Amino acid sequence: MSWLLPPLPPKWEAALRDVRAQKPEARVAAAQRLAAPEPGQLEAALEGLSTLCGDRDARVRAAAVDSLGDLADPRALLQLTEATRDADALVRELAVLALARLPAENALPALLAAAHSEHPELRFQAIGSVAEIAPEQAVPQIARLLADPDVRVRGSAAHAASIVDEQLHTQPLLQALTRALRDEHAEVRGAAAIVLAQRGDAVACDALIAALDDPELVWAALDAAPHLNDPRLRDRIARLALSYLRSRMLKAAAGRALARMNDDLGVAALREVLEGFRAEGRTFAVETIGELRLTQLTPHLVRLARRPRGTDRVVLAKALGRLALDRPEARAALRQLALRDDEAGAQSHAELARLDTPTPPPSGLDGPQKP
Repeated sequence: MSWLLPPLPPKWEAALRDVRAQKPEARVAAAQRLAAPEPGQLEAALEGLSTLCGDRDARVRAAAVDSLGDLADPRALLQLTEATRDADALVRELAVLALARLPAENALPALLAAAHSEHPELRFQAIGSVAEIAPEQAVPQIARLLADPDVRVRGSAAHAASIVDEQLHTQPLLQALTRALRDEHAEVRGAAAIVLAQRGDAVACDALIAALDDPELVWAALDAAPHLNDPRLRDRIARLALSYLRSRMLKAAAGRALARMNDDLGVAALREVLEGFRAEGRTFAVETIGELRLTQLTPHLVRLARRPRGTDRVVLAKALGRLALDRPEARAALRQLALRDDEAGAQSHAELARLDTPTPPPSGLDGPQKP
């Protein structure tokens, strides 16, 4: 049955030799192995991958470009920049992704150039990376690409806008996002709505409600919804929280959104997830209860401290630490968890130590004041 097993990666010396192997499969394997050079062999890895970047087979070039990204060495900049002009679309796209793994100061000019490329796959990949490493320079590019002829690029630009701190949002960007609410594609409309909703802009409400039906956008939409706190949104999220057909993880996320909107149904939805038979969503619900300090659900967390039912005990300890300021039974449950000789026990000890540490007085108010 050995023919069913994938081939073993070549040894280091074999990988260096296979850079010029006859079979393209061997050259692909060599490129993949060179991504993790032996000590002192970085120069040899860069040289071998540079050779493979010029291979006649696009599969080999793609593997070489990806491995150069893994090395994240600034000396690969020229090679990767050249690869963004490759004849093969996958190689070009992987080259942009590899550039994003280089030090930002080296990669930024090439990524900005890729955001202006004639090839949509380069624009699609570049804008998110530019938003991550140079948000101020990304803002005008995002506004421009929100009107790109390629829908994937427009969607990527809308997602990139969510990366940029809203303090950097310019009027042209906000106008472009508002126009994107009328985009012909739902993904673009939804992504733009999420960004605008996070700013509290009510114009996003209709598109945000629609985004709650998109499996790719629903999580971000639930996170953005409390910034609007619109009754129509609450009603739609309540249907998610009460649905028998939705996953318990999604019900917990809907409960979190409702609790952030000060809707009692959110607490009820989280309680249902805690009490359910399946463990799915329970740890997330526990984390939410601690995050929002929903002290009315403390008894449920205390019971989980005795019998976790699939709950991550470390997350449980952190949540109990948040509740223990107001509920002594949460502190008692922490003491019980602290008896464990594992990460949950260590976290419980840390939470108890934090609770027992006196809060220092505000600066300038400690000690007697001079007349």
